[in-house]
Amino acid sequence: MNIAVFSDKFSGTLSAIEVLDIVQGKFLDSNINADFFSVTDGGQESTEIFKSYNFQMNESFETSNCDNSISVVETIDVNGNIFFESAQLIGINSAKDSMSINSGCLVEATQKIEILGTGGSKTVDFGIGLLSKLGMEFISNGETIVDPIPQNFSFIDSVKSTNFKSDLDLKVLSDTKIPLLGKDSAFDVFGPQKGLSKEGIEKHKSEVERLITLIDKELVLDLNPNAVYSGAAGGLTFTLNQILGCEIESGAKYFIKETNLIKQLENYDIGIFCEGKFDESSLKGKIIGELLKEFKGHRYFLGGQYAAENENIFTDYFQCGPKGIKNPKSSLEIATNELIKVLKKD
Repeated sequence: MNIAVFSDKFSGTLSAIEVLDIVQGKFLDSNINADFFSVTDGGQESTEIFKSYNFQMNESFETSNCDNSISVVETIDVNGNIFFESAQLIGINSAKDSMSINSGCLVEATQKIEILGTGGSKTVDFGIGLLSKLGMEFISNGETIVDPIPQNFSFIDSVKSTNFKSDLDLKVLSDTKIPLLGKDSAFDVFGPQKGLSKEGIEKHKSEVERLITLIDKELVLDLNPNAVYSGAAGGLTFTLNQILGCEIESGAKYFIKETNLIKQLENYDIGIFCEGKFDESSLKGKIIGELLKEFKGHRYFLGGQYAAENENIFTDYFQCGPKGIKNPKSSLEIATNELIKVLKKD
């Protein structure tokens, strides 16, 4: 019986590596042998996860983050291409609320890299901050708004691209297929975890749609905010792909390919898949969902909460439940013990 344990981060509670340390400890206590893999789709913590696969740091540098404080960030050499995790600067752990920050802080990093991982962000500005740093002007009553944030969106009445210059030549990794706008938009799905209320989400969607119309009128690009992969990192992927012309692909598929994990999956009879919350969005481009598509053996869920409508995705599932938020380590230990009982029966 060959067992593999795959873990993504448990957002806000445990890193992927911390999850695996807990599970591995319980497995060792019970004399269960397994191989352990931290996994990512290019979002938060992907830098550390790539390093766990022996990819080396390319460069470390200081730069401003979305809170206007200084962060020390890293780029990684992934098979000859320089990778950067945008969540290092616009991550969900930002101290400010999502309506008062933007993506402009990414401009320096984007000049140094070839691959940009998105996801795990707190921003909801769909790349407006980055566009502003690249010279696009967002104007209110004839005055340019310097460093526009979502709180300013309702005041913007025109856009000018006279000084707009983009020399970005990046491959962008999206951690979700969810679109920026439309049914089940990025704001509907991820807005609540970024602190947006239901009313706030509807208002913000309306303003984003209006601004896209203004940008489209200025640049004449036939923009499509309903396209797949356009909703990652608060819509940053929309701007990078459709306005700045960057290539976009699935971050999960990129990770599976570059780490050669795709060829290892066939070696296991049992797969244990760990995620903080498994729901419908997990099946729309997230790393655990992509691994499930490729894995042929028995599949068990081990994580914070199983919230998908289809209860037949896994052979069985073991949840930390509500207590996992306040006591993530002990709750995961309890859930792992329950899993172990089933594995020993098998």
